[in-house]
Amino acid sequence: MKLAMFRVDTPVGPFDRFGIVMLEGGPANTIESARDSAGRIIDVNFAFSAMQADRGEGNPTGRAAAFCPADLQGFAELYGTDFTLLEEIAGWATEHEDIVGPRGETVHWQLADVALTPPISRVPVLRDFAAFEDHLENTFGKMGLKIPPAWYEQPTAFKGNSTTMFGHGTTVPWPRYTKKLDYELELAVIIGRPTKDVDIDHAADAILGYTLLNDFSARDTQRGEMNVSTGPYKGKDFAWGLGPWIVTPDEFGDPSTLQMAVRVDGEVWATSTPGPMHWSFPEAISYTSQDELLNVGEVLGSGTVNSGCGFEIDRWIEPGATVELEADRIGVLRHHVAHPQGEPIRWRRAD
Repeated sequence: MKLAMFRVDTPVGPFDRFGIVMLEGGPANTIESARDSAGRIIDVNFAFSAMQADRGEGNPTGRAAAFCPADLQGFAELYGTDFTLLEEIAGWATEHEDIVGPRGETVHWQLADVALTPPISRVPVLRDFAAFEDHLENTFGKMGLKIPPAWYEQPTAFKGNSTTMFGHGTTVPWPRYTKKLDYELELAVIIGRPTKDVDIDHAADAILGYTLLNDFSARDTQRGEMNVSTGPYKGKDFAWGLGPWIVTPDEFGDPSTLQMAVRVDGEVWATSTPGPMHWSFPEAISYTSQDELLNVGEVLGSGTVNSGCGFEIDRWIEPGATVELEADRIGVLRHHVAHPQGEPIRWRRAD
């Protein structure tokens, strides 16, 4: 299943809802259907309410509020990675395409008529790992460096700003302090249930699903920060692209075999089949969970796949560009890049 958060406009303002995405066409058409917004989205909360009413249950709206939240993160906090109820709702709603909620609520939306928001709206912690050796060899080599030996000894990650998430179709800022803005093509897993001290063999049980992550980077700023050995800061924290939706593990399969690409203003800049991760997602989850609790909604990025950033291929986006990340079992994550606004602020102390 593909699970999304989406926003609809109403006479009393916008509302964010939790939905199941049903794309047109088969699996071979996922990217094209996602790019064209060809499909519909089932409002999970309203569908559950309508299903309860159809079965003669009392107070269907109250039941839906209690047992089927209109928020993906809230749903996972109740059910973890058990998708049984969602499968029931999807099946029932598909058989009742003309149904409305008990109060006339819309159950089926056309995907083109809604705005997708980040699938997780309140990310507790964002960690971005570095799992692909080819990418590191290329980028470190361009800087005259070698991969540190510690990378081969255990998974490593940095923490990003989890409050600057940008969903599909939105505009990301161009920080006024950079002249080298870059994209990064990454995968991410979302944690679906509280997890601590989990061994590698059971770590995958914590995965709610997979999605695309765009680690936007101010390369000129990042270079100076990395010299201090504290990790990225202003070079990363201004924007993270997440979405367009979450694909459940049963539908996603093996991440190493994905067919991925980057398009800038419609032109393919790079293609990638990631191949095996040196540190798999279960390994990253298991390592992170040692004496530390992972909470529902936490995001673990894979790090950039090979050929997945402009720095690696020496091509640079410009203000006003449209950047699209693609993966054949996920879809398309699209962002528009703003123009920088004004000059950098003065931050140095006066002499």
